[in-house]
Amino acid sequence: MEIQSSDKEIDLHRIILRYIHTRVQNETVLNKLRRSIDQHGQITPVLVVPADAGRFVLIDGYLRVLVIKKCGRDMVNALICDAEEQDALFSVLRKGNERHWEAIEQASIIRELIERFDMTMSDVAKKMARDKSWVKRRVDLIRELPEESLDAVRSGHVSPWTASRVLAPLARANPEHASRLTRHLAGQSMPTRQAAEFYEHYKKSNRNVRQRMIDDPAMFFKAEKTKLRESETEKVKIGPEGVWLKDIRVVFHILLRLCKAIETVFYQGQPESDHKELVHAFNKAKKQFELMERRINGHDRPTNPRGSEADAHTGCVNQRNRQNTHD
Repeated sequence: MEIQSSDKEIDLHRIILRYIHTRVQNETVLNKLRRSIDQHGQITPVLVVPADAGRFVLIDGYLRVLVIKKCGRDMVNALICDAEEQDALFSVLRKGNERHWEAIEQASIIRELIERFDMTMSDVAKKMARDKSWVKRRVDLIRELPEESLDAVRSGHVSPWTASRVLAPLARANPEHASRLTRHLAGQSMPTRQAAEFYEHYKKSNRNVRQRMIDDPAMFFKAEKTKLRESETEKVKIGPEGVWLKDIRVVFHILLRLCKAIETVFYQGQPESDHKELVHAFNKAKKQFELMERRINGHDRPTNPRGSEADAHTGCVNQRNRQNTHD
């Protein structure tokens, strides 16, 4: 449906910020927008729909309105949309290719459409030309996150990525832990990579370790940093010979495990395709061992001792590449 609109200057006090809670207020974006408006003025109008008593509901342009207020301005340039409020919201949501939407922003607006306008997920999916499963994932995201986490994302204190990939799945398993981790993230400047590492470690840990991690996330990162430093120190201490020796011992134990499994993996009546695939994988490993053996015994050793490590690595890689061409 084509939506008609007209351009007009509107007093800010006549703008109703009904959906401000659906927007993420990223500080970097706000500062960039403020510099632009200070220098060039408002270039792109906001989108509103008429409300009662000469007022207007803001549909799109919340960050622009916030910045215009901070700039001390009283008027905003707006497109007055000649459509129902929910239709105007859909028109903005469908512009996914024209603007960047955070998943949590889409989810918040969809929840408004469902709750405020008594729509079903099927209704929303049809209006947006989306699959119902996509709408459900957005709805689940907003329903799973504690309100405290949602507020932290909206205020820009927690990244939307961390909210959807860490806090949401954590909230499904333990809402209290999700809330406590939110408070820590909101008070600290933590990269998304660290938040992801924290959650991965949390998933693999027992109940006591999880509780300690949630009680003091900063201590967890301090301990991980210490472990990494000690590991690097150990590598320097034992040198490449020590690292090689540790690795070959690991390989030895893997070979023991593989030997014990032979009678189970290879058996009478085994499908030919399975047998062929297993033997092919064994032969590739065997050829690599033969290459290592020749190098160790000096039959294929690099002539430049100073470059031996790099040359050896290159030789092994080249050997693998030659094998892969016959896969």
